[in-house]
Amino acid sequence: MTAPINSKESGDCWKPRTLSELEESDQNTVVRIYTDGVYDLFHPGHVKQLYQAKTAFPKVYLIVGVCTDEDTLKYKGCLPIMSTAERVEMVKQCKYVDEVMATPCFFPTITLVNDLKVDLVAHDSLPYQLPETDDCYAPFKEADRFLATERTPMVSTTDILDRILGKVETIKERQSHRKA
Repeated sequence: MTAPINSKESGDCWKPRTLSELEESDQNTVVRIYTDGVYDLFHPGHVKQLYQAKTAFPKVYLIVGVCTDEDTLKYKGCLPIMSTAERVEMVKQCKYVDEVMATPCFFPTITLVNDLKVDLVAHDSLPYQLPETDDCYAPFKEADRFLATERTPMVSTTDILDRILGKVETIKERQSHRKA
């Protein structure tokens, strides 16, 4: 799918559409949606989130930002297990994704999504706190340009890492047998 822009995709002056406008429209035009994340240890919870964004409307062009290692360390206090390049490649392989941004800002801004000519930003609705703000998605929620997705219970990178840490001895034994 190419990256059509709304305004009847004709080159008219672009104007973002709100969630309310899109829900009430004939839904015959492409809705451009942006979502972002670290996507470390790409797992079914990530795929489900991307699926929810991609299928929210009949025609969606989904742009996914993959946060850099440096920004993840700065804002989350830890480095991902997988490198930025590995995570970008995993997200590119997901069939729901139309375009990947390898170096977005860590949290989206109205300016960024307007520059991308994106209608909506998709993320789970929990406030995502950063030192600068109580909820980096608040501007999109206030502007009715936020599409809430649901988190997958018990499936997160943190949960996977906890499972690995709980089995460290078993994993070490397995690895030593593989090297022999």
